[in-house]
Amino acid sequence: MVPNGNQETHRSISVPCGDGCLRRILRIKWTDKISNESLWERTRQIPAGDEIGRRRWRWIGHTLRKPCGSITKNVLDWNPQGKRSRGRPRGTWRRVRDNDVKDSGHTWNHVKRMAQDRERWRGFVDGLYPAPG
Repeated sequence: MVPNGNQETHRSISVPCGDGCLRRILRIKWTDKISNESLWERTRQIPAGDEIGRRRWRWIGHTLRKPCGSITKNVLDWNPQGKRSRGRPRGTWRRVRDNDVKDSGHTWNHVKRMAQDRERWRGFVDGLYPAPG
């Protein structure tokens, strides 16, 4: 499954190799049917999609607190100009960011202001991706 920026899609991402290793550790046979959610619950693991989303939001907060001249900070607001090529548009960092912001129920400007306060930002990210258990 290819992530498309939808938070629910990211949450359903499973890492087959990692899940297979967890099943071997718990001695769960391939004939035993067990859902990924119950596997993650039994092992107290965070689904890969949640970890990806959490790290992406934390990086965005870190980047938004950088000085104004920072290249990485400027990239978050960069809007390339020109004619795009034919076919389906490529998945870009900006589209993923826009979809994540929309799914969070905030605007990009509100997210930028919120990131300046570290404690508030941590609470925001923890609210989007609560700790397991």
